[in-house]
Amino acid sequence: MARTKTRGREGLAIGLGGLLVWAGVAWGQGQEPVVRIETDIVSIDVRVVEERSGRAKEGLTVEDFAVFEDGVRQKIVGFEGSESPLHLALLIDTSGSTREELTTLRSAAGQFFALLRPQDRLALAQFQREVELLRDLTDDRSRLEAGLQVLRSGSGTSFYDALQLATEEILGPVKGRKAILALTDGVDSYGHLRYEEVLPVLEQGSVTVYALEVETERFTEAGMRRDCRAPSHFEFSGKQLRKYLSEEKKRRAGERPASFSAETPHCQLTDAERVMINRQLYQTARRELRELTERTGGRVLPAGLAGSTGGTKPLQELADAYRQIAEELRTVYTLAYYPRNERRDGAWRSLRVEVNQRGLTARTRPGYRARQR
Repeated sequence: MARTKTRGREGLAIGLGGLLVWAGVAWGQGQEPVVRIETDIVSIDVRVVEERSGRAKEGLTVEDFAVFEDGVRQKIVGFEGSESPLHLALLIDTSGSTREELTTLRSAAGQFFALLRPQDRLALAQFQREVELLRDLTDDRSRLEAGLQVLRSGSGTSFYDALQLATEEILGPVKGRKAILALTDGVDSYGHLRYEEVLPVLEQGSVTVYALEVETERFTEAGMRRDCRAPSHFEFSGKQLRKYLSEEKKRRAGERPASFSAETPHCQLTDAERVMINRQLYQTARRELRELTERTGGRVLPAGLAGSTGGTKPLQELADAYRQIAEELRTVYTLAYYPRNERRDGAWRSLRVEVNQRGLTARTRPGYRARQR
């Protein structure tokens, strides 16, 4: 697959293709950390909580930790406390399913900027059919606020391409703590990358991915069911139909195939087929969104918007989700070590982190995949 250059200037739409595989890995469950491999060193982002209260524990030192890989204790050669700077890429879905909520999106994101510390650097990108970098990494909040005013709604969703841009182009060259925060429904419809291609990039990358999940299924279904003569009707892309048919073939092995193909014009699909396809695409998107965040050490938080869910307090709901993420990102330690097992065989390596103070638990993903020659 050809690769289009992705390092563009702010304000330019960016087309993505191809894949640059990084040597790195991540971990899972909720607030947990990410594992990074840069050259031969492994960096582990760890969140420590009090067992009784669940509150994050700050102020620990390197002497408080022990790291084990495949049961073998490792020598910690690098340590960063939770006060170290954070590098964050905020990705905002401005496709048709969120067009009614741009004011809410701007306001909630602005509140999120205010929750971060002065030393933290953020980048801002929006994605529709194309991915557009609005502001590169900066600690200038006024520039980020101005970037929010550039948000514009459009059609299509290149979610997987946006993840690749953030992982490789925005955050790839950066050292230290890195995270991606994506506001999206997770339903990818355009772009070059498929889920099966972007997941390895994330698993081997050096960033934790969090998702604020926007509930847009009913809104999208209504658009898909409208008469094609209506200007406001939605259509499935060929990429979406190929994804649906591929998964249906696996689920219905040996049964009669679907009566339509990826080339079938949207307006030739029956109403029942449109509903069936849309529902399955959303089920798949929810599953994939949870998988990719767990693999990278992040998690999914609901962020329903009034236009799609009928919620009465969409701004407060979204602002609360941002606040939870900001609190978690502020309480992460980074431990680094050179693995005693120097084989580059692509094998899975189990991980365990212990804290030598009573009543504390280190939350981590159980392992990472080694670099392969």
